[in-house]
Amino acid sequence: MGIVGFKIIAAVLVIFAGVTGGVIPLRVGLSNAGKRFLSLGNAFAGGIFLGAGIIHMLGDSAEKFRSLVGGDGYPYSLLICGLGFFGLLFIEKVWIKNREIQALSEGRVIYPFILLLVLSIHSIIAGISLGLEKGLVSSLVIFTAIIAHKSAASFSLGISLKQLTLSTGKLATIILFFSFMTPLGIVLGTIFSQTASALAATQAEAIFDGIAAGTFIYVGILDIIEEVFEDNDAPGVKWTLMSSAFGLMAVVAIWT
Repeated sequence: MGIVGFKIIAAVLVIFAGVTGGVIPLRVGLSNAGKRFLSLGNAFAGGIFLGAGIIHMLGDSAEKFRSLVGGDGYPYSLLICGLGFFGLLFIEKVWIKNREIQALSEGRVIYPFILLLVLSIHSIIAGISLGLEKGLVSSLVIFTAIIAHKSAASFSLGISLKQLTLSTGKLATIILFFSFMTPLGIVLGTIFSQTASALAATQAEAIFDGIAAGTFIYVGILDIIEEVFEDNDAPGVKWTLMSSAFGLMAVVAIWT
């Protein structure tokens, strides 16, 4: 299978995962046992996110910057990773939070749209990073991280959207919109990698791998870990799942 073929399949699977995860709470919701299973799965996804962000994306970004500026140059990959982290932090905790407080004072519900915006920004960045990848194994690592969390993220969005007084059809349309954000990024990244010069493609990959690393670390720590450890249900199991997933990403790095 060629790399473009893999990315097409990845985009289709991401859409399916996003739609499936988002429609469930709009239709029937989950039982307590189902929610517990989702929480444990999300813990595993958190380890995947941290491993993919720290070991793979940040490592790939550093390697590409070394090829561009030399091995002893400025740590651009770390700087860009930090900018990605603080950029998403500003969007979610400062810029959007201020608007949420204003909306609450006016009696409006906007949190579902806030969540949609934050998740969509991250999804597009992750998709671009996957689209820019030229190696099959590296692409598989990023795809694994994306697909591991897509259903859970879409499910959370679906629960949040139920606060709105919209028809089921309109809510499903929003879920579908969110599900297409990662494939949109994959398409944009793939087109650029196929049409740009080798130098420009390497520069873009180095930058977006760094940005994606920052957003993956942010989502892994401040969204997933904070959420899955919010209650005291099986913290040891969650830690084991998370650390095992991180270890899995470390092992995969041997071949990437």
